[in-house]
Amino acid sequence: MSPFGTKQQASSKSFNPIYNRITISITSTITMSAQVNNNQYDFIVVGGGTAGNAIAGRLSENPSVRVLVVEAGIANPGQIDDITTPSKAFGLRGSQYDWAYKTTMIKRDDYERIEKPNTRGKALGGSSCANYFTWIPGSKATFDDWYEFGGSDWTWDNCVEYLRKCATYHDDEKLYPTDLNKIGTGGPVQISHAELVPELETFRNALTTAWTSRGEPLSEDIYSGEMHGLTHCVDTIYKGERQGSWLYLENKPNVTILSQVHSKRLIIDRTTQTCTGVTVVDPTNGAELNLYATREVIVSQGVFETPKLLLLSGIGPAAELNKHGIDVVVDSPHVGKNLLDHPIVPFVLRLKDGVALDDHIHRAGPANEAAVAAYRRDKTGPAASGFLELVGFPRIDERLNRYPAYREAKAANGGLDPFGPGGQPHFELDFVGLFSSAFQWHYPVPPSGSYMTVIVDLLRPVSEGGEVTLNSTDPLQQPNINLNFFADDLDVLAMREGVRWTYDVLTKGEGFKDLVLEEYPWNMPLDSDEAMNKAVLDRSQTGFRKVSLTTSCGCMASRTSALPMPRSCLSSLTAVSRTRST
Repeated sequence: MSPFGTKQQASSKSFNPIYNRITISITSTITMSAQVNNNQYDFIVVGGGTAGNAIAGRLSENPSVRVLVVEAGIANPGQIDDITTPSKAFGLRGSQYDWAYKTTMIKRDDYERIEKPNTRGKALGGSSCANYFTWIPGSKATFDDWYEFGGSDWTWDNCVEYLRKCATYHDDEKLYPTDLNKIGTGGPVQISHAELVPELETFRNALTTAWTSRGEPLSEDIYSGEMHGLTHCVDTIYKGERQGSWLYLENKPNVTILSQVHSKRLIIDRTTQTCTGVTVVDPTNGAELNLYATREVIVSQGVFETPKLLLLSGIGPAAELNKHGIDVVVDSPHVGKNLLDHPIVPFVLRLKDGVALDDHIHRAGPANEAAVAAYRRDKTGPAASGFLELVGFPRIDERLNRYPAYREAKAANGGLDPFGPGGQPHFELDFVGLFSSAFQWHYPVPPSGSYMTVIVDLLRPVSEGGEVTLNSTDPLQQPNINLNFFADDLDVLAMREGVRWTYDVLTKGEGFKDLVLEEYPWNMPLDSDEAMNKAVLDRSQTGFRKVSLTTSCGCMASRTSALPMPRSCLSSLTAVSRTRST
């Protein structure tokens, strides 16, 4: 039976307690030299995050290649219960495994807001150790837009094969169309549809009914380039445990991991303009170590730390470098610019008692005891859940077209919708089956009752991207981050209407409207455009989905990169590559 049916119960699963325990030999972190056999490798990957580990794992498939991964966080995330247990994911925010960046969310002439912490994973695996699991590929039209910047190699048809090679998809209970096996074909990260826990059956059935009662479609395949409708999400959870990018390095004897050190600067031969290595520093005692690559240094520290390292190394806008007394190696105006993220507006609704998972996760009592016992027994039940089973991808053209500002922007864009010109969805809607402190960190967990957290995520904002700049030349100090959300009023309008549209589904849609008791901890001012605009600015947050061109120096700087680039993208600096991570 399709999981959109009303009778499906989640069954128990077999459990292998050593399924994803990584087998990498890592010595004590007493000294940096204790972790490295020598100071020279074929490839050095600076940053063992989501992208860096994938690259290191791919390079290491050649057994004669020596690869060093430099990581600021711990090296054994697969052995940390707080990381591997799905129900503990929201608690990672602000923990020792979180970079917890102070971030300017909005910086307008009439409004500014700074928040902390902005979560990024600090462990081998990066944010794959701290994210909220959903595995969503993107729209074909968005990939095809890349043709303008990277050539035909970056279109959907040429990328989709590689998107699917990085993971292995499982449908152990045979609930979904067999065609979905294509979405993960042999990669080390194990993915599966979110477990349909019986405790959320009323919740998901009512939500499905409400969605379709508003004339919106259902979909089981958002993985072929078209994303529209309500779908059961695929997660990086398998057999009750998080699956992170550390798995790319499993059983790779030619990979060395140097953990709990910070990069200080790239080592650049000024005569040949070649990057030959990286200097790292032990944050506990200030000790430094130079590491050298005979073939390539790959910088993959994420959208915040990668531009910081480039700037500290003299690669970036000359004015920014001069401000901090850093010698200019490459004057590149692009480094640190064009930072993008999804702005979100979360809200919480109180539901009828027993509908959500709050008692099972947040509070001591019989429900919590049963959830803990099930997870300890065989890694099943609510504690094995990411709490997010259903995700919606709507377009709200009819609602947006009511407003002159939107119609004018559409006309200026050649008659194409500025938020989804290729038919992409306007929003991702996450319907979380309990109160989530990760999205309501200013408020305590309610002491009683059942709740849902709703995240309204604007997928293609039109505001100009933000930036990353230096606070100082200290490599241990965080950079200055400005996400520049809602710099364009059109994004405010779109988010406002997206929130209203979502409220309509939940409070007027058949089935779910009967479960909603009230809003918590405040009411959304739905009847006033002005008040809603203010609410968007006040209550918006990051969607934790940073993506950027902040590391571009020219276009792509690489001597041996496997990524095809147009000749016009050749840079003045060789032997250093950067990944663009999300």
